[in-house]
Amino acid sequence: MNNQYKQIGITEFGTSEQLCVREAVKPMLDTKQVWVRVLASSVNPIDIKTRSGLGYVAQAKSEGAFLPLGYDLLGVVEQVGDKVAGIQPGDTVLGMVGFPTNPGCYASHVVADIEQIISIDEKVSLEIAGLSLAGLTAVQALSKLSPSNGTLYINAPTGGVGHLAVQTAMNAGFDVVAVTTRSDLIESMEFKVPNVHYEDFFAHRRTGQLLDLVGGDIAKQMLSNMASGTHFVTVPTVTKDDVITHGQTLNMHGEGVLVMPNREQLNALYQAVRADQLKVLVSKKYTLDEVSQAHSFVEQGQHFGKVIIVA
Repeated sequence: MNNQYKQIGITEFGTSEQLCVREAVKPMLDTKQVWVRVLASSVNPIDIKTRSGLGYVAQAKSEGAFLPLGYDLLGVVEQVGDKVAGIQPGDTVLGMVGFPTNPGCYASHVVADIEQIISIDEKVSLEIAGLSLAGLTAVQALSKLSPSNGTLYINAPTGGVGHLAVQTAMNAGFDVVAVTTRSDLIESMEFKVPNVHYEDFFAHRRTGQLLDLVGGDIAKQMLSNMASGTHFVTVPTVTKDDVITHGQTLNMHGEGVLVMPNREQLNALYQAVRADQLKVLVSKKYTLDEVSQAHSFVEQGQHFGKVIIVA
């Protein structure tokens, strides 16, 4: 039996050209872990941030050490630990694996803790590989807001988290307005959501709440155009503290969100996809050997929804 498998990651921080392949040896499984053949993964902003040397996952990397990347997993179980129940070899599984400290789903195989994955129908499309991290981020961010607090403005609604957040919020009864420069794209999507251009958003003072997926100056400008007492959630971690502090000066209540594995929430997202109540939109698919091109495409900022990596 060949115990070698392929991983994509970095030894040095930098551009997408720093992404490289290594052959690794299959590790020993703990009692509550499974060995999974990867069918597909997806690109998330944290992958690009880490590759660039930003964030605490990057800071924890030893100089010259290889750091595999990728957290989204769609795969088939090949082996299970001694104390694994409810999952067996041959099962198709979905999950956010290794977050945040042990990425590694840009790979031919990966070890997953059973708390991080759910069993799903084997006939799913590869697009669902983009659901876990972005979907859980959307759900956990929305849990800090309330449909009773007025209109929910969501910026970056065509991104990986954004397009899932818009749909999830509407399903949960929020009065959603997407704030975007890409109205033509929003209006061409399979789901319909009210939207305004940034210029229109700033045309008069707004009341309601904000789910900020952009961060930085855009987030602060939007908050400055909203009523005192606004509740908001800001997702980008790099600018979180600055945005929350700005909100506090305006008598607003803001929170960040660090996504966590949650099997119950992930299963609810999956069931929503199965019921055609939630759609994972995909711009492009790349092979495992094309991860560098996939990162470059995402960094151009012209994608919508998710970018999938097919193993």
